[in-house]
Amino acid sequence: MAITLIRFALVAPSGDAGTEPTPPIGLAYLSAMCKAEGVEVQGIDAAGKNLNKTFKIPEYNLKGNGLEISEIINLINPKTKVIGISSMFSHEWPYVRDCIKLIKKNFPKANIVVGGEHATALPEYCLRDCKAIDYISLGEGEETWSEIIKQKDNNFNDIAGLAYLKNDEFVKTDLRKRIRHIDKIPWPDWNTFPIEPYLDNAVSFGPGSGRNMPILASRGCPYECTFCSNPLMFGRRYYVREINDLINQIKHYIEKYKITGLQFYDLTAIVKKNWVLEFCKALKEN
Repeated sequence: MAITLIRFALVAPSGDAGTEPTPPIGLAYLSAMCKAEGVEVQGIDAAGKNLNKTFKIPEYNLKGNGLEISEIINLINPKTKVIGISSMFSHEWPYVRDCIKLIKKNFPKANIVVGGEHATALPEYCLRDCKAIDYISLGEGEETWSEIIKQKDNNFNDIAGLAYLKNDEFVKTDLRKRIRHIDKIPWPDWNTFPIEPYLDNAVSFGPGSGRNMPILASRGCPYECTFCSNPLMFGRRYYVREINDLINQIKHYIEKYKITGLQFYDLTAIVKKNWVLEFCKALKEN
């Protein structure tokens, strides 16, 4: 089965001057999992493909940074059976919705599966607002996708962790349990989603300069801040990685990508004080 994973261009208000694209670490994790299962996977990171390109989205008073949808469609493998799309933030949904409709128009036989924070928080709304979507992947996607890629008939209705419309009725399959042993998840695949454009141009999330690498040391958050979608995306279970595995990943990044800094994308990286102290000690020793 041929899989295509897509992150559309960065979307921001027209007058915004401080928002930079960031590497699509969520899709890089999914790509690594697909490869571990021996599945052909294509990654399209619209921002990473052209960090210097911006374009107007006048109908929503927004601007885009990266490839436009017509360019993305031309890159999609014609043999693709399943197209995975990231939908993280609500402000970008109108543009993402329009892009999904155009992709479905050009690839009507492909199943479109949308995941991410926005899609998980508002699955029924997304499905009704964009009938081109076949399925919403809820919460963590790795185990859900490990089942999707094994299906031969393109019918995912019985896979846990999905939402869809059936005869215009909203359906949610069985709730998928959180991934407890997160060290078993393969490291992000930065070959399918090249990280070098971000490193070479010192483009990253938040403050910092140089070759800053995104990394995750934990998953989830035990709190329920009112502004945050975490309770819907992950629940309140908080898991940390094994420190040795994290140190080995950092060593690998230093050797392969010559990184000069790390940027932790964790929701709440410092919940467990003892773990933080042990990690800092191991970091210093290495």
